[in-house]
Amino acid sequence: PRAMKTLLFLLLATLAQAETWNGKAAISFDGTSTLHDWGGKVSAQPFKADVTMNGDKPQRIVSTVTVKAAEMDTEEAKRDENMRKAMKVTDHPLIVGKIDAKFTEVAAAGTPTKLPIELNLLGTPQNVTGTISNWKLSGNKATFDLEFPVSMKASGISVPTVLLFIKVGDGIKVRASVTLTRN
Repeated sequence: PRAMKTLLFLLLATLAQAETWNGKAAISFDGTSTLHDWGGKVSAQPFKADVTMNGDKPQRIVSTVTVKAAEMDTEEAKRDENMRKAMKVTDHPLIVGKIDAKFTEVAAAGTPTKLPIELNLLGTPQNVTGTISNWKLSGNKATFDLEFPVSMKASGISVPTVLLFIKVGDGIKVRASVTLTRN
């Protein structure tokens, strides 16, 4: 009986278990226009990441990250106003990214890895692929950078031409510095 209890304990101990990690992300975004390049910053709302562990090794990460679209800031009031109109922030106040991935898709030390993301922008979900770099895990803290492209056209964002000749480029490069802290 004692051997059976020990075996059962070891079996249960090796089964994967989910842990909740706290997350934060500082996000920057950069675009182009026929006049000049432009960019801005926004912070994601604090979020939770459910990390499935097998012993001390992370196996899977599931998380939903939310950004308040009205908090996006390019440090140029008129551009911010136009951006918020184009993004219809009154009707679609949140930008939501959902991640459900094997941890190996996130945490390959030294090598950029690809991360599938479901991005919901203007109420429309789309699949984008992010590139993760600068992965570090130290104790109860993981940090990494995430970069992914967003097409304004594919996202349903239409930006009017300014002064009849200044056009904004379709591609936006989004970068996030992410920190996850184990509870």
